[in-house]
Amino acid sequence: MMKAQNKKPNFLEWNNSILASSLKKINLNVLLIVFLDALFYLMSGYAAIFWMQRIQAKMASFSMPSNLIALAPGAAKQLAGNVRGFYYLIIISFLLLLIAIIFLASILKGIIWAKTTGTKISFRLISRFFAVNIPWIGFWIALAFLIAYLAEPAYTPALMAALAIAGFYFTNTLYSIFMKEQGFKSILRAVRLCISKFHIFLLPYAAILLLLYALIRLGSLLKFSYSSALFGIALLFYAAVVRYYASALALEAEKGLKQKSL
Repeated sequence: MMKAQNKKPNFLEWNNSILASSLKKINLNVLLIVFLDALFYLMSGYAAIFWMQRIQAKMASFSMPSNLIALAPGAAKQLAGNVRGFYYLIIISFLLLLIAIIFLASILKGIIWAKTTGTKISFRLISRFFAVNIPWIGFWIALAFLIAYLAEPAYTPALMAALAIAGFYFTNTLYSIFMKEQGFKSILRAVRLCISKFHIFLLPYAAILLLLYALIRLGSLLKFSYSSALFGIALLFYAAVVRYYASALALEAEKGLKQKSL
C-alpha cells in the first residue's frame, strides 16, 4: 500500500504558526528596541530641523537686487557665482544630512534588527549594514524626488503613499535577510523573494496596514494631556511587534522559496 503524499502546508495554519512563534520571541528587549527607535526619530528630526534652519538663515542673508537688468557685467557675474554657490551648498549639505541619517540608522536600526532577529551585534554587522543602507535608502529617496517633481500634483499623495508601503514591504524583508547573511547579495535575495512570494506576503501585510490604520484612527480620538506622546509610544511598540512578525515571515518564506513548497 502506497504511503499518502505529504500535503502542502495550509497557508492560514502556516501563517498563524509564524505569528505565534514570533510573538513568543518578544521579551524585555522590546523596551530597548522602542527606546532606540524613538531615539532615531528624535535625532533624525532634530538634524533635519537644524539643517532647515541653517538653510533658511542663509536664504535670509542672501539679497537679490531689485533690478537684475541694470546690473553691471562684473556685479552680474558675482551674483551668478553667489547663486551657484548657494545652490551647491543646499545640495551638498542635504547629501551630508542624508549620509548622517543613514549612518545613524545603521547604528540604531542595526541594533534594533539584530535584537529582533537574535543576531550578534558586532562592528562588522553595523559597517556592512551601513554599506547596504547607502544605496538602498538612496534608491527610495531618489524615487520620492522623482515622484515629487514629475508626477501630477493630484496623484502625488497616492503615489507617495504607495511608495511608502512598497518601501516598508521591501525593507522589512531586506533587513530580515541581511541580519542572517550580512552581505550585498541580501538586496537581490530580498527583491527576488518579495516579488516571487508576493502572494504569501499580501494578506499579512494587508492586516498589518489595516491595524495601523485603526490605531491611527483611534489615536486621533485621544484628546488629553500627553496623548500625542503616548500615541507615539504605542506606534513604536506596534512597529516593534510587527518587526518580530515580519522578520519571521520573511525568513520562513525564504525557506519555502528554497524548498519550493509555498
